[in-house]
Amino acid sequence: MLRCRRRAGESPLTETVVNNVHTARDKQRAAGASILAALLLTVLKLLAGLATASIGLLAEAAHSALDLCAAVLTWVAVRASGRPPDADHQYGHGKIENIAALAETGLLVLTSGWIVHEAVQRLAGGGPEVRPTVWAFAVMALSIAVDWGRSRNLRRVARETRSPALEADALHFSTDMVSSAVVILGLLGVLLAGQLGWTWLSSADPVAAILVAVIVLVLSLRMGKRAFDVLMDRAPRGLRSQVEQALGGIEGVHGQPRVRTREAGDRLFVDVELSLRRGLPLQEGERIAEEARSRVQALAEASTSVLVQLRTAPEEDVALRDRIAMAVAAEGQLAHNITLREDDRGTQADLHLELPGSLTLAAGHAVTDRVEARILREVPELRRVDVHLEIRGEGAEQVEPPAPGERRELERRIHEVAIGLVGEGALHDLMLTRSAGGVYLSCHCFLPADTSMSETHEITDRLELALRRAIPELSRVAVHAEPEGHHS
Repeated sequence: MLRCRRRAGESPLTETVVNNVHTARDKQRAAGASILAALLLTVLKLLAGLATASIGLLAEAAHSALDLCAAVLTWVAVRASGRPPDADHQYGHGKIENIAALAETGLLVLTSGWIVHEAVQRLAGGGPEVRPTVWAFAVMALSIAVDWGRSRNLRRVARETRSPALEADALHFSTDMVSSAVVILGLLGVLLAGQLGWTWLSSADPVAAILVAVIVLVLSLRMGKRAFDVLMDRAPRGLRSQVEQALGGIEGVHGQPRVRTREAGDRLFVDVELSLRRGLPLQEGERIAEEARSRVQALAEASTSVLVQLRTAPEEDVALRDRIAMAVAAEGQLAHNITLREDDRGTQADLHLELPGSLTLAAGHAVTDRVEARILREVPELRRVDVHLEIRGEGAEQVEPPAPGERRELERRIHEVAIGLVGEGALHDLMLTRSAGGVYLSCHCFLPADTSMSETHEITDRLELALRRAIPELSRVAVHAEPEGHHS
């Protein structure tokens, strides 16, 4: 994958555009160089074939002529595929390269058929006598050298840009080296047949031509299948499972992601559908979508378009408290301390509804009625809902520390209560603040690490209640449990 350094102040979109421009330029240069090489070899092989009457050399000339047409087709395709998406081609023009690769496959199949036909006629006794010359061997040696250079360059650019058209060209020229070597062996066979009298070697030239045709046919059909698969939107092998694995462990995602992948030219398209837990805020969904996009783009080795769709998890997979909170949020309200109680008559819910202090009793009661009705409608498992009204805080509460003498006295009384319930030294990190409503205590409490969560909750609730009863000045108490030996 080609990368460009992002200058200070440059946006990711700018970097993408620069990368695309460099990619298109590299592809066009490689395709242009391929055209010049194919033109040179076609002329040289044609002249050598006519001079020696070798069907192998003429087959190679036809092969190179076809490569010339294919190179021109590739050059046109990479120029067209580099155009940005428009109103009629909203996913871009990348598949033009796959169409070009498929067209090259058809031309190669036709050429292979012609070569086999001519070679069979030679084997049957038709055609002129083959006259191997130094010129013919020199032309084929030059062809191998040129094909090696351009196939190496095309393969490098195709790998960096994921261009199927350039990859098809690289395949052509790799097979050209093999077929050229086969033609040289055929010419050597004819030469030895004339000098040593081995008549059975006189058929080496048409046999070599048939071998060239078979090599070209097999490799071109393989390339054509790949182009056809891309045009049919077949998923790239192994990419889906890699994407699914990369998306694992994103916080807030429920269940397995749904992934669809396809390829067009040098671009990959990945569509991801994530199921989120109900009740997540919008900004959390945006964070999850951005993390998913980043993971997929880091995984892919090419220019990749990633579409992330978010949906909520099915209701049967959502906890009862979460469904109650969602029903409250659907009415545009806030609630806390949602408690569930179960008896032989069914399930009952208690919750604290936060309303602005400026509301009248009638307006607040109307909001409560709407919230209760919504909860009972959307959570039919509930038999009853009890709503307790609280004043919603409009801003940060103004607090100040107690006077030093008052603080020392409060801490002494707090520790006396705590020793009787959790032992000496368990309570620590006491924070005392005073506001208009009274004194607020926040503290940490060490408990054995193997204490169950239910027992932990019971201990902290009992401690908070005991502190409020023993010290009336405490308007609020919050005890945070920690495992023994933990240092925050």
